[in-house]
Amino acid sequence: MNRIILIGNGFDLSHNFPTGYHNFLDYLWEKICKEVQAVEFDTKFSNKYISVSRVPRKWVPGHSYEVLVKSLNDLGKQISYNNRFLEIITNHKNLKNWVDIENEYYILLKETFKSEKSKFTIEDLNRDFENIKIELNEYLLYVEKEYLEKLITTGIKNNIGSKIYAPFKLRDFTENSINEKTNIEYDKLKPIIDDIEHNDFSLSDAEEHQQKIISRIGKKDFKQELRKLLLSDSAVNYFDLLPESILFLNFNYTSTEKLYLNKNDYDHFGSYLEKRIDIIHIHGNVDDSHLNPIIFGFGDELDDDYKEIEKLENNVYLDNIKSIKYLETENYKNLLQFINSGKYQILLFGHSCGTSDRTLLNTLFENNNCVSIKTFFYEWPSGNNYSDIIRNISRNFNNKAVMRDKVVNKKYCENIS
Repeated sequence: MNRIILIGNGFDLSHNFPTGYHNFLDYLWEKICKEVQAVEFDTKFSNKYISVSRVPRKWVPGHSYEVLVKSLNDLGKQISYNNRFLEIITNHKNLKNWVDIENEYYILLKETFKSEKSKFTIEDLNRDFENIKIELNEYLLYVEKEYLEKLITTGIKNNIGSKIYAPFKLRDFTENSINEKTNIEYDKLKPIIDDIEHNDFSLSDAEEHQQKIISRIGKKDFKQELRKLLLSDSAVNYFDLLPESILFLNFNYTSTEKLYLNKNDYDHFGSYLEKRIDIIHIHGNVDDSHLNPIIFGFGDELDDDYKEIEKLENNVYLDNIKSIKYLETENYKNLLQFINSGKYQILLFGHSCGTSDRTLLNTLFENNNCVSIKTFFYEWPSGNNYSDIIRNISRNFNNKAVMRDKVVNKKYCENIS
């Protein structure tokens, strides 16, 4: 059985890696503000993002959006936007995560053909969005260079690493997969028990691990007791419950998963020596942007309006649809090969499971080989976000009964850090 480590932006943030939406927006506005401040006062300023009719003589201290707004207000002036998408995401205080930005793009895209009051043409929207994407790529390159090698991660690295490389706990799995594992182990041991009962074989003649199992549960109601042992916390002492292969499926554009690729850091008995470790940056990687360019857009073919977009027969509307962008590299094909190669468990680290990734998440979650989805949530003094993640996960399932069987309940889930 295999394991997928599904990584979202919360994974980076838990390592104090400043890759959040607000980190990027602060960076962009600092850059813009410095450009304006570098221009001679009382003159005009314009770039692809904003225009200022008169550069202030006096500035509030600092370099930020708030500084620019306050300094212009003191002059009786205000920002004029050349990039309307930047204006919208700056002014929408309810936007918290990257998924919110991608959702905002999709909302605006739909307005371009559904509403006569739309603020954009599709060409203008895509141009503005592309400029933001270019800035994001530059920012993340800067962040990786400045922060990744300097991260002090010992505590959280040990904690997360132990979760990534931990043995399976069958209580986290679907009923069918538990029964299947029970049958496999039962078929291995049943001939030995039969021979012992017919005095054709002595328990001491069995292999050591078989002796341990039979001695532990006895021969009465053997299959039922075997299932109980497999579900117990002590199962790891009797069965090989390590993943055959581990895939780091990174939805981020950064490479924080590199901190966890040395399996020897978490394997003190050589158990992972023959195990395979793979990485897929499904949405691109800023370290390899020529061969694996970043995919920033929307990915929900299950949305009711998506069919209407396709019926427009205008390819410009599909410029930033993720499922189409996936075909520009081999990443999606490699992922399909992995999930179709055998049973797998998904461990969710810092991914909100929002609808902007619903096409891909539905493919992962509803695949028959997916037998467990376990989330690691954030906890704070007043509560946690487990229920929010589960609600988002549910939107990625068409079959809710299957969802309830696959998703691990809160009792057996843990804080990410």
